Amino acid sequence: MIDFNIVIATYNSEDTLERCLESVRAVAASVSCEVVLIDGASQDNTLGIAEKFGDILSVVVSEPDSGVYEAWNKGLTYCSHPWVMFLGSDDYIRPAEFKEYLAFVETLKKCDFVSCRVRLVEPDGRLIREVGRSWQWQLFRRYMCTLHPGSLTSLDYVRRVGNFDASLKICGDYELLLRAGETLITAFWPKAPVCMQIGGLSDNIRGLNEALQIKLRMGHRARIFCYVDYAIAVAKYVVRTYLTNSR
Repeated sequence: MIDFNIVIATYNSEDTLERCLESVRAVAASVSCEVVLIDGASQDNTLGIAEKFGDILSVVVSEPDSGVYEAWNKGLTYCSHPWVMFLGSDDYIRPAEFKEYLAFVETLKKCDFVSCRVRLVEPDGRLIREVGRSWQWQLFRRYMCTLHPGSLTSLDYVRRVGNFDASLKICGDYELLLRAGETLITAFWPKAPVCMQIGGLSDNIRGLNEALQIKLRMGHRARIFCYVDYAIAVAKYVVRTYLTNSR
């Protein structure tokens, strides 16, 4: 199996962190990984929960930060393996499926970014739907068609293009991958080894606003089409929110 790092950002995450770390522990028992937890000076029992997982946590840092991307940048300084996976504290791994995923990644000869499908779930774990598709430049320059939970990023790629833009709050992962443009080398696993709880940072209008500003700044797509993409995304978000609330 490949050697990899897992970086987990937390802030007042007592409601979800134990489930996340239990799933990581189930994987860490049989693969080579280092797990780094970067906490933003939580005021709840997040660190108390982390203490119960000292057997798998290589590093625990707790200090104020500006958001998830500053936390992930801190985590990168502790990474030594070729691949890094970034997890939110409300994400969790499906161990059996994840080991299949790692076996697939091991077959890749040269790659910057590997993504997979993700199970979108309710807080109680009930499946809503599976989401995620393979990276394609014509789609990716319009919106982030891949999903970051469960994805593996080459540490060599990060060293080439630089760390996350810590001034961003929601779409820093999108911006990081857009830096390579159409030269990004990717692979895709069509199964879902990771679960993502609804209601995360990117699941709101603010995320769409930030993605628009990133696209306008980077210039991979004409400005008029950036605004068209934005209008379509907002309309889809409104419809999806209405359907979810009316269930």
